[in-house]
Amino acid sequence: RLGRPPAAGRTASVILYVGGMLELFFSNPQTEVVFLTGRKGFIKLALREGADVIPIYMFGNTTVLYALTWGPLAALSRKLGVSVTFFWGRFGLPVPSPVKLVYARGRPVGLPHIPNPTAEDVDKWHAVYCEKLKQLFDTYKGKNPDYKDKQLIIK
Repeated sequence: RLGRPPAAGRTASVILYVGGMLELFFSNPQTEVVFLTGRKGFIKLALREGADVIPIYMFGNTTVLYALTWGPLAALSRKLGVSVTFFWGRFGLPVPSPVKLVYARGRPVGLPHIPNPTAEDVDKWHAVYCEKLKQLFDTYKGKNPDYKDKQLIIK
């Protein structure tokens, strides 16, 4: 369960970041990669609890710092469960580069409350979420000059 309900007259929100360290190793100046195909638990949880999901995207988070993404580091990071890489930014230090950050938030997807969602329910609403995320990315990518020509790839 997500937790106890809020007090009368109050609302509550929960933020789940469904991305992970794997995206770090696959995004580059031409493409942003998000691994969502196998990450459906957040949709199942939202359906079961009667919560909605809102697609969001932070443009600039992959350009604030550079990361060494040499192939074997991704496999080692997955095995250890922690990102194993070197980061650098301004002046070659782990200080963020002065880049424009743009936070884009879409509209709620409109998930129904399904106490016992089937795999088909989860697949359907997961596909809707992925499409809304792609639309959000394409709509707002021009607001950040580093992203205007980038493509979003959902794996």
